[in-house]
Amino acid sequence: MTTEGLKQRLFAEVDRRLPEFQGLLRDVVAIPTDNPPGDTSACVDYLARYLKSKGLPADVYEPQPTVQSLVSWMEGRQAGRNLVLNGHLDQFPAGDPETWSFDPYSGECRDGRIFGRGVGDMKAGSVASLLSLVLLHELDVPIRGQLTLTLVGDEETGGAWGSEWLLEHVPMTRGDACLNSEPTGMDQVLIGHKGKYTLRIGTRHGGGLAAVPVEDDAIARAMAVTEALMRLKGWRLETPPDVGDAVARGRERAVRGGELAGRGWVADSTTVNVGVIQGGVQSNTIPTACRMEIDLRTPVGVSTQDLQEKVEEVLAGTDLDRGEIDVEWVVCLESAYSAPDEEIVQAVAANARRITGREIEANVSYGSTDTRFWWRRGIPAAIYGTDLENIAVPDEQIRESEFGQVLKVHAATCVDYLC
Repeated sequence: MTTEGLKQRLFAEVDRRLPEFQGLLRDVVAIPTDNPPGDTSACVDYLARYLKSKGLPADVYEPQPTVQSLVSWMEGRQAGRNLVLNGHLDQFPAGDPETWSFDPYSGECRDGRIFGRGVGDMKAGSVASLLSLVLLHELDVPIRGQLTLTLVGDEETGGAWGSEWLLEHVPMTRGDACLNSEPTGMDQVLIGHKGKYTLRIGTRHGGGLAAVPVEDDAIARAMAVTEALMRLKGWRLETPPDVGDAVARGRERAVRGGELAGRGWVADSTTVNVGVIQGGVQSNTIPTACRMEIDLRTPVGVSTQDLQEKVEEVLAGTDLDRGEIDVEWVVCLESAYSAPDEEIVQAVAANARRITGREIEANVSYGSTDTRFWWRRGIPAAIYGTDLENIAVPDEQIRESEFGQVLKVHAATCVDYLC
């Protein structure tokens, strides 16, 4: 059978069984995987049993207690390339259920939409990846090489115990290319994104009684550090020429769509966010210690070394003794990307264009995904998923039709790459 014939069989099967597949997604949404705490064990157990019921392997890895990842695969009739499908199972916490207009773990379906925490980011995509493997297996599609599924934990907290751990310890998960199903919006393929860093800053002081205050206690020193680091906002270096257009398109799209209205610089410059400040013990003593956690996002073109040197430069510009500032680089995830002309990128874009009827751009994102772990190893990777509606806030949802379209795009891309 021709490649086109194989795709038509897959599309017909998706159309026929879409209610069944939506039911699987609803079941997955109903299993809480909020991170923190990051427990994916119940969800992995459910999906492992599902895969085994289809005659597919299901290996479970747990490098940290309850932080589980799932790996499955099918082998082709002939030797060939290995395509890795990647998605994460952990999700942002649902928060106060009173702020939702429905049960955040209901997986409720109505008015052509599926509702629930994690349905967009990214259980719809992860289930689409899983079903791509299941469909190719059930229809006995004659692939060459191997199709590998990786559904992981720990993405929302950096990925060290999820995708990164698998790439280090399970060789088949590296592959020759990777297709990730994070939510992108249906009219773009993402081929790169900014770097993500977490700094843990500590400052100290000898302390004393508040009756004899000082101007440079530990909290005041932390504020001076914060002021220095804020000078990194908007900092950038030259964008690599082979991805310059993709970065510019990503910025223009985010501004036009309202996500970055009036803040277009966020897309291609450094951002700084002080997310945690903890200092002092009580109001009548001088603070002896202050601790902060700071998030830095760097544009494509800025390396880890570039950023670390820049941080030291701005800290040196303060009046503080550098020996009294503790700086720990907790997360160091450098910006990364694939070239727009990579085969996997072109295949995803072509299938998305055909299935959605939209023009498809290849852009660089200001967000962050596990795909970086493949890019950093020089493995081509592309990201394509549903729209982003209420990600990380109450009433998260997706359109049912988009779930079916994303599934078709991923399954068709598997055929293109492996047949």
